[in-house]
Amino acid sequence: MPILPSLADLTSVYRLADRASADLCRTLRLPSHEREDLRQDLLCDLLGRLPAFDPDRGTLSAFAQICFQHHASRLARQRRREAVAVVVSLDAPLPGHPEQCLGDTFAETDGLSAWLGQPTDAAAVVELRIDLASALQSVDPADVPLCVALVDQRADEVAQTGPQSRATVYRRVREIRLRLLVAGMASWA
Repeated sequence: MPILPSLADLTSVYRLADRASADLCRTLRLPSHEREDLRQDLLCDLLGRLPAFDPDRGTLSAFAQICFQHHASRLARQRRREAVAVVVSLDAPLPGHPEQCLGDTFAETDGLSAWLGQPTDAAAVVELRIDLASALQSVDPADVPLCVALVDQRADEVAQTGPQSRATVYRRVREIRLRLLVAGMASWA
């Protein structure tokens, strides 16, 4: 049976939510107009957890206080994570070089990793290309068209559109993987 809190209980819960939202604003150094939104978040979370309230185990105020503490800590972690993420435009001028923008410092060949601030290693890319070229020499020349087709399609799609049966395509793919594995391309096989 659903619990119907009294007006005194609701008033007490509202005061607790108001105090918790004020504490959260102060802790996170948020402007005071955020307080109402935080209070609403806390109360909505409590409403979602209200079916778990057992009046035999304690008062509604005690239950609400625990719910508010837990949700406030989750909100604080979320806000701190969001504060760490800094959005910078690639069109922003470089400090000391107003004629250049941040996007000019990345080569397009560095890929998405460089654009997101991750380190790129040009030497590792060259070594990988050399390893891949030598490993591809171990692939049977008759399997090269299959490898080319597998760049854009799945093996079952290649079997449907090609002259070979599905079992033959999968067997050839397994053989290609084994050849690449023997050639040292374990992460690509």
